[in-house]
Amino acid sequence: MAKTTKAERKALEAIDEAAAAAKQGKKVAKQLPKKSAKQLRELVEDAREAADVSKKAVRKHPAKVAKRASRATDALVKATARALEKAEKKVRLRAKADRAAEEARQMAEVAASQAREAKALKKEAAKAEKAAARAEKESVDAQSNLDAELGTTPAKPADSAEPSAPGESSSADEVESADEADSTDLTALTVVALRQRAREEGKTGYSRLLKAQLVELLS
Repeated sequence: MAKTTKAERKALEAIDEAAAAAKQGKKVAKQLPKKSAKQLRELVEDAREAADVSKKAVRKHPAKVAKRASRATDALVKATARALEKAEKKVRLRAKADRAAEEARQMAEVAASQAREAKALKKEAAKAEKAAARAEKESVDAQSNLDAELGTTPAKPADSAEPSAPGESSSADEVESADEADSTDLTALTVVALRQRAREEGKTGYSRLLKAQLVELLS
C-alpha cells in the first residue's frame, strides 16, 4: 500500500473542507430569498465539484486539487457569511419595522380614545350649558312672577291737598306736590317696572331691593 504524502494529505483535508462547506451552504441557501439563494447555490456547486475528485487525481496532482478545493471553500464560506449577515440584518429591520408599526397602532388607538373622550366631554359641556340656560330662564321667570305678585296691591290714593289761595303757592310747594305725585305714580308700578326704571336712571344696587325700597330709591 502506497504511503500518503504530505501534499496528498493536504489535498484530502481541502476536499473534506470543501464538502463540509458545500453541505452548510446548501442549508443556508434554503433560508435565503430566491436571488441570494441562486448565487449561493452556484458556489455550493463549485465546492461540491472541487470536493468530488478521484484518488488518482489526488495522487497525481495533489497541490492543484488542494488549491482548487481551498479556493472554492473560501469563496463559499465568505458568501455564506455575507448571506447570513444580510439575512440577519433583514430580520432585525423587519422586527424594528414591526415594533414601529405596533407603536403607531397603539398611538392611533390612544388618539382615537382621547378623541372620543373629548367628544363626550364636549357633548356633556353642551348639555350642562343648556341646563344652566334653562335654570337661569326659570329663575328669571320665577322672579318675575314673584315681583308681579308683590306689585298687585293697589296704591292708596293720595290725600287731597287743600286748595291754596290764588298767588300763594310757592316754588317749594310746587316741588313737593310734584314729588308726591311722582311718588304716587311709583307706588302704582310693579317691582319689575320699578327695577326697569332704576336701570334706565342709572341706579345701582337695586336688584335685591323690595318695592318700598325701590320707591324710595327712585323718589
